[in-house]
Amino acid sequence: MTAHRRRTVSTKTKALTVALTAVATAAVAVPAITTAQAEPPAHVRSSAAHTVKSDVQDRHPDAACYEVQVPVSVKKIGRAHIYGELCRPRQPTRTSKTVQLLVPGSTYNHSYYDMPVKSARYSYVSKALADGFSTFDIDRLATGRSTLPPSSQYTLDSGTEAIHQVITKLRAGEIKNRAFDKVVWVGHSLGSSMAWSQAAKYDDDVDAFVLTGMSHVVRDEEPSDEGPGEDVQFEIRAMDDPKFHGRISDPGYLTTNAGMRQFFYYVPNADPAVIEADERLKDVSTAADSDSANLPPAQSPSRSIKVPTLLVVGDKDQYCTPGTCTPESMLANERPYYSDKAGLKAVVVPDSGHDVQLHKNAPDTNAKILTWIKDAVS
Repeated sequence: MTAHRRRTVSTKTKALTVALTAVATAAVAVPAITTAQAEPPAHVRSSAAHTVKSDVQDRHPDAACYEVQVPVSVKKIGRAHIYGELCRPRQPTRTSKTVQLLVPGSTYNHSYYDMPVKSARYSYVSKALADGFSTFDIDRLATGRSTLPPSSQYTLDSGTEAIHQVITKLRAGEIKNRAFDKVVWVGHSLGSSMAWSQAAKYDDDVDAFVLTGMSHVVRDEEPSDEGPGEDVQFEIRAMDDPKFHGRISDPGYLTTNAGMRQFFYYVPNADPAVIEADERLKDVSTAADSDSANLPPAQSPSRSIKVPTLLVVGDKDQYCTPGTCTPESMLANERPYYSDKAGLKAVVVPDSGHDVQLHKNAPDTNAKILTWIKDAVS
């Protein structure tokens, strides 16, 4: 199956289907890298992570936080950097030498895990720090404050290669001189499906996976009467969006059209302030995020995962199994795609859409994730 994201939609269900089907097909097959990119500015070329002006410290005053640009060198793209926000508890704890690598989904950046609204209710970073974990909240290559290569040259393979180098530096203490013993990948949507390819190429990188907003099947639903009143594109060229006008001139970078972020939520259980912040902080995607081929379970790269893995989906999300979605139905659907060594577990979040960590019940969702991580890496 190949997904084409630039299309028109006329209902809420159709709009969401376009977005989720596109992400579901991404990272199932590992594409080849294409051509090279020009070098970034000199200040990101060194082997050590470069610290940039920080406001993340203000958001987490009880932790030691840094905004950094981690230099990477990606084959056929060249020198680049990954932006990330590294936070660790000020006092060492039993879990502080475990770093949670937070990998956001398509058209999202690091703000997904640290949404700047009126309270820390919607900040997974805050909850992880309170539980004694360190976090490294990144912008994937070709998003946010990380290097934006020409869109035609970016592939998911180059994205996973860059993250592999980040993980290597985290373990070696090359990011703010702090070495971490264990790395837990916490992904959302595309950030979860990229984990499948990561494990297929770099099977020793990660000690545990938390994969949210992702499964191998997108359920079909009958269209509803809710949503836009006329045909609209779910995604448009980023250069045509006022947020990115004058900042992005590459027509291959896309973003969601105005008003579309609400479709990532089950609105009755969502805070309007969060949806507004989501719209304001939205990011970009490329064709590489959506075009790929489905593979049968035996050939899925997710079978390369040999470490503890937790799946977390909202019961209103199209990644949840058809009918009444339960942890049992999710496991029955997903277990063929994983090895027995993954010890697959599942959490189904009630009254939640695609953005499981940004609904009103986020504290309960995050508590379940963190409890599982403690058990998985202990």
